[in-house]
Amino acid sequence: MAQTIKANPEYSGKLSDYQLKGNTYNEKKYNLMTPSQLNNYQIFLYNRALFGLSVYSPEEIKSMNWEKRKRIEKKHRKTRTTLNIWKQQIVNKFSTGFFKQLFPNMEITKYLEQTTNEIDVNYTSCISFKTLGVTKKDIVKKLIVEDILPSNFYELKTT
Repeated sequence: MAQTIKANPEYSGKLSDYQLKGNTYNEKKYNLMTPSQLNNYQIFLYNRALFGLSVYSPEEIKSMNWEKRKRIEKKHRKTRTTLNIWKQQIVNKFSTGFFKQLFPNMEITKYLEQTTNEIDVNYTSCISFKTLGVTKKDIVKKLIVEDILPSNFYELKTT
């Protein structure tokens, strides 16, 4: 009972459809990659602001001027602080609106309305941007407004 084996086996099952069309569950598509609207240089600047020196290899960091390292780390700290404060503001606004709708006349609702703009810079918000409904485009806009990314960020081209 010898079996014949194809020279070039090719998978023709459902996985090929899945990779092209994505998974559909309740008429919603999942696992489809959406291409980035940013070019490689823009992605690099965005990642450098978010992740700091970790976007570089150890060799690149070693050969980098100390002023450049300091500037990158400073911008990275500013990015983390800015985004953390922004997350707190979004959560505060959402929770105040939530309490206003459910408990309009309670004392805690009045207190939340008065303290909506209060944030704690030492608190690290662990909630994800996805949970808050914030997109990458929104983050880029925020970083441009805060002068972390250049104002001509969308016009930058890969050199």
